[in-house]
Amino acid sequence: MLTRIAGNCYWMARQLERAENNARLLRMAEAHAVMPEAVSGEGLPLWQTALEVSGALDSFMAQRKAQSQTQSQSQPEDGAQAQAQSQAQAEAESPVERGAVLRYLVLERDNPSSIISCLKSARDNARSARNLLTDAAWEAVNDTWLEAQALDEARLAELGVEGLVGWTIRRTRLVWGCFEDLWRDALPHVLDLGESVERADFTARILAEMLPALLADGVRAPAIGSPLFRRWQLLLSGLGLLEAWRRSTANTIAPIEVLRLSLVHPHDPHSLLVAVRRIAAAIEGATGRSDGRALAVARRLEGTVLAADLDELPADELPAFCQSLTTMTNEIGVRALKDHLS
Repeated sequence: MLTRIAGNCYWMARQLERAENNARLLRMAEAHAVMPEAVSGEGLPLWQTALEVSGALDSFMAQRKAQSQTQSQSQPEDGAQAQAQSQAQAEAESPVERGAVLRYLVLERDNPSSIISCLKSARDNARSARNLLTDAAWEAVNDTWLEAQALDEARLAELGVEGLVGWTIRRTRLVWGCFEDLWRDALPHVLDLGESVERADFTARILAEMLPALLADGVRAPAIGSPLFRRWQLLLSGLGLLEAWRRSTANTIAPIEVLRLSLVHPHDPHSLLVAVRRIAAAIEGATGRSDGRALAVARRLEGTVLAADLDELPADELPAFCQSLTTMTNEIGVRALKDHLS
């Protein structure tokens, strides 16, 4: 496989996984928005958290600032325009307003992390590797993009957040199912590499972002039904681990056990350990080598996760620990691209 085509396939896999991850972030933020503490204004909404984890906060804030400046310079000609300007200004003054975040993370084509941008990028990269894909795989990717083009504010309002999340996950999972019929050569390993790098990076980032607030009072188990308890549940939902947690516990929250499930569980496909092991296997499978800088970092990341004694790490050091994991996942992605996929 040409390295350029391998790079296209790698990014196709990453963008599919990113679209699914960002959909879960929206589900998490929407679920929190209707909880008592958010409705009463006692708890900060998770819309800004969704932007931060997706890496879109800075560009979102810059866009809102530019819109606010443009609107302040324009002069309304009638009452309807004045009302529209007043509403837009109110949104600009509250930049993490629900509607604005939804539009930016779902529909904004200038945001490379929006769902519609991810699906377009996945389709464009798939087209570059069309000769390596089965008809079913290509049609799954292409049809997903064709359906995504119909997304607009009216369609988003019709679907609702849960409808959009369900559609996104179903479509991306359909694509991955079609990939099962690909030749068992280097291509499946490259796809595994892209998916696993994106998943490991997302897991580390969402933990690093949400743990400071969750662990502000230490690692004590929160009371069932309390706002803190619900926040932990939302974290599990964002990670794609809520169902796994419910199957393995009596529906209680023990913070250290949540971290074990998300970081070092040996079987759950959404745990960071499984993702890192898949990265190492994918690099070896794609290159036929058991050395290289990307693989070395992957092995170091696996060792770091396994060596961490979560029971002994102080609560205030756990977010920094997760942040260090994002540094290594980013390094793996950069090195894999530079050494094997470009």
